Order: sequence, then C-alpha cells, then structure tokens
Amino acid sequence: MTIPDRIRLAATDPDVVIDADGLLADFNDAGVLSPLDVLATTTIGRLYGETDPRVLLAAALTVRGTRFGHVCIRLADQPGAVFVDGADAVDPETLPWPTEPAWESAVATSPLVGGGSGDTPLILEDGRLYLQRYHTYEDLVAGFITDRIGGPAPVPEPDIARLLDRALGADAASVPTRQRMAAELALSARFAVIAGGPGTGKTHTIAAMLAALAGSDRPFPIIALAAPTGKAAARLGEAIAAEADRRDENGEMHHDETVRERLGTIEASTIHRLLGYHPARGRFRHDGDNRLPHDLVIVDEMSMVSLPLAARLLSAVRDDATVVLVGDPYQLESIEAGTVLSDIVGPAGDDGGPSVAAPIGNHVVVLDRVHRFGEESGIADFADAVRAGDAEEAVRLLSSGRDDLVWVRGDATVDFDALVERVVAHRTGLVEMAGDADRVEETLAELDRLAVLCAHHRGPQSVDRWRRRIESALDERFPGLRFGNEWYPGRPVMITSNDYTLDLYNGDIGVTVATAEGPKVAFKRGGIRMFPRSQIGDHTTVHAMTIHKSQGSQFDEVVVALPARSSRLLTRELLYTAVTRASTAVTLVGDEDVIRSAVARSVQRASGLGPRLWTPTR
Repeated sequence: MTIPDRIRLAATDPDVVIDADGLLADFNDAGVLSPLDVLATTTIGRLYGETDPRVLLAAALTVRGTRFGHVCIRLADQPGAVFVDGADAVDPETLPWPTEPAWESAVATSPLVGGGSGDTPLILEDGRLYLQRYHTYEDLVAGFITDRIGGPAPVPEPDIARLLDRALGADAASVPTRQRMAAELALSARFAVIAGGPGTGKTHTIAAMLAALAGSDRPFPIIALAAPTGKAAARLGEAIAAEADRRDENGEMHHDETVRERLGTIEASTIHRLLGYHPARGRFRHDGDNRLPHDLVIVDEMSMVSLPLAARLLSAVRDDATVVLVGDPYQLESIEAGTVLSDIVGPAGDDGGPSVAAPIGNHVVVLDRVHRFGEESGIADFADAVRAGDAEEAVRLLSSGRDDLVWVRGDATVDFDALVERVVAHRTGLVEMAGDADRVEETLAELDRLAVLCAHHRGPQSVDRWRRRIESALDERFPGLRFGNEWYPGRPVMITSNDYTLDLYNGDIGVTVATAEGPKVAFKRGGIRMFPRSQIGDHTTVHAMTIHKSQGSQFDEVVVALPARSSRLLTRELLYTAVTRASTAVTLVGDEDVIRSAVARSVQRASGLGPRLWTPTR
C-alpha cells in the first residue's frame, strides 16, 4: 500500500479522500472513516514506516473510536460495532474486514504498536487497542483508585455514628440504610462512590456527611465541591447552603453556629475552575506536579466527566486526600471519550448487587430509594423500565394514563397542537414576567417550570423546529417583540462556551429581563446574577435544547420530542436522561416504534477501566 504525502478531498464529496487506497479507501468510501481518520493514520504510518493495510485500518478505527466515545477498540468486535447512518448507507459487515487472528497478530508486531511501556502511538493490551494518550489516561485513573482502595484508610472519627446522628437530627432514624452507609463510607475511606438515579438522596447524603464533619471537634478539612458544569455546581452549592440554614420543626436552626460557619466556607465550582484552567494556554494550573490543597474532593454529576478530564482531576489530588465521586451511572456519559462513572460502579449497579467480588465493591454504594417522585409516579416507573431495557413495559406505562406521564404519538395532530399551545402559553407568561423589573426572581423560577428537550438539532421535532414554532407564536402575540432586537424580555439564553472572567459556563441558562438600565440577562447562581447583554459571550436562544445539554438540570415538567425515525443516537440512556430531568410531569412526543427502538438500544462504549477495577479477587 502506498502512503500519500498529502490528503486531497473529492470536489463532489468532501468526505471522500481521493488519495487513499486499499482498505482505507474502502472504509472511507463506505462512510466508516472520515478524512481526519485517514489523515491521522497515514501521518503516523509514514512516520513509523508502516504500510500494512490491516495495521493502518486498525489505527484508523482506533482514531475513529474516540470520536464516538470509545477509549479503545477490540478488533474482533469491529465488524458488528461500527455503523453508518443514512438511508443508502453501506452495511459495514459487507466490507472487506481482515480475518482474525491474523489481523491482531499483524497489529501486535507493528512498529506502531507497543505494550504500554514504550513510546508508540498505539498500545495493545488484553486485546484492546488504544491511542497511547487514552491508555495513559486509563492507567492514571485505574492506578489512582487501586492505590486508594488498597492502601490504609485515614484515621476515622472516633464516633462517626454519633456525628451523623447529630447532623441528621430528628431525621436520623428515618434515613434509608444505604444513604447512611454511603455517608459513613465517605467519612471513613480515602475513596468512595455514591451512585444512584434521580431523587435517590445523593445530594442529601453529601450534605449530611459534610454537616457531620463540621460538627466534629477536629479541625475542619479544606473541602472542594466540584461538578462538570456551572449549573450542576450551583445546584450542589445551593444544597449545602440549604443544609446550613436547615431548621427544625419549631423553626429553630438545626445546626449550631460553628457548623453553619464551617459549611458556609465551602464553595462549589466547575472542575475546570477548581483545577485553574487557563484558556489561553490550554492547560491547568493544578496537576500532578502542583497538587490541589484540599483534604476532601467531592465531584458531583460524575457521569458527565470524560476519561481525560477524570485523569487530570485525580492526578491533581494530594496522595493523602479523600475523593468522593457522586452521580447517576445510568444516564448519558460525557460527550467526550470514556464511561468513567459506569465503569467504576460496574456490577454494583446491577439489580441485586455485584455479581463478582472485587475490592472496589466495598467502596461503591448505590442508592435505590427514590424520594423525588411519589409512590405511584409514572415518571419513576417509566425511567426504571427504560433503564432496564424493557420496551414492552415502557410502552404499557405510556398508555396507562398516568397523570404525570403523557404520550403524544407522532401522528396525533390534535394532541400535538394542544401541546404546542401549552408550551407557547408558558413562554407567553415568561415574556410578561420578564418585562417587569420587579419580577426577576419569579421569572427565573418560571424558566425552570417547563423545558422542551429534543434528540436532534435539526429536522422534525428538533431544537430548531421548536424554537421557530415558539418564536413565531410570540411574534403574533407580541407584535414587534423581536423586531430588530434579539434581546427581548423573556428570551431564554444558554451560554455555549466557558467565560472564566464572568464565572459563566457552557450550559448555564438565564433569561433576558427588562431593567431601568435596559435589557439584562439574569442567572440563578447562589442568588440572582445580572449581566448587561454586551457582556454575554457565545450563547444561543434556548426555547428548546438537546437532551445532552439538559444534563445537570432539573425542571418541573419536560416535553421530550423524539424524531420521526430511529437512529443510533436514540438510546435508552438518552431517553432515561431526558425523562429524569422532570420532577412532576413528562410529556413524550414520538411514535411507538421509535420509542421501542430507543429503549432497546444501549450505548456501548469500549473501555478497559471496568475490567481493571472489577477483576474478581482470588
């Protein structure tokens, strides 16, 4: 096989590399490999003198895998694992795949590939093929956790149970056993994971644990609360502030002044801010050579944290510090590569508990009692069915007429029109509130009452289509509202890139409100923060948002709009994440076959972290 000196794209199709030949050409023509996959592979092939088309194909598939969230690939699985969307897409299984085991043998002996100790661009380990940097990330995370669960535990408080009882007060006897176990684990181990679905008490457990620490006679540790997004960090900080201000049944402060003062010193931030990310330099101030000063690091919404970010965070933690990871292992993973939280939770998240015995199992507590929803909640039951992959039960629940779970079929025109009218009525009220400078707090509360979540940016039932519907209706009800001015009162705004100066982060949602000084954008972050529109950087109007962007948010009611056709993007994790953003009601728009397909399909990301951590003890 010849390796081109440069990459040229076909004038009629920018996804086709006309200089590629052999297997790279076959897989590029089929839409499996992108031009970037081919370019990266041919570059490293030229640098290391590798011309075997089987090895170059393996390298290109490994590069491709990271774009789809995979940390590594298994060559034998590739014919059934890759996919190409589109009505005229080629079936990948019909492509000229190299035969096993000769393919892996060729890869193993290639100068491109090492076993982890050398400086090669690819690493082959236990049948998994990695780009070197992702193997390094996985090594760092696995090593960090293994060292902590295998090393000596910190000296525990002499009476953890007493401290927890005092922190919980009258609630102590009624706290579910697993919540109590999770709090005790976080207080006594160097590494702990508190996992569970929405409303299972994860945040309450963290608050109780911190209150117990604050009530100790020992010096109060330096504590970091972090989350991957600004809104998730804000919610975590608000929960701790609420714990500090908790009152008993008589209206008296539950905690004494010392506990309240100590809890008041804890600030929540994004992970990037905690690590001191410098956007101009593209690097973090805190790393393995400049550790964080904190004694205890708590990370919420861990499912959204990618493998590279997890590696950077854990590398920056002091050797003697305690780490507590919190999150829902059943929802969508990070948009970048890795499945860190679900890998760590592993079989501990299975019904009935872990099926294998491994040291990590003693450091994971999965909360299962839901407090957010009522006992007869259709949302909770539907989320359980989706998580379990039970399409039959999911459809039955949608058809059961539960008050909090409404199904609008794709062809139900009358029902859909009524739904649109209800959403528009909500946005109309938002505009009216936002036009009154004295109702800013009420406007922000109204913003959280209803959200439209879509699987796609474009197409039917997409973010773009819903935004246009709503804005057209607002133009009719408020003539001239948007004429010549995008900053109209009631315009919901989502930040789309991090602004470290203003402490606004990608995914933060605010609303434009009228003030005496002109339109400003209000955000709820430990109170109300107001910014002139001129200070707002990259942003978008968010009358509807993608399900991915809704992670870390919570609304009273959500409308979940699914496309008319199924796709690989529609998975049970996506649907589960969407419906669990609601606390009181869900309206699902979609055809039965699309819903069944989404429930049946699960995200399958290749990773070696889970097998490393959950190797059975002998």
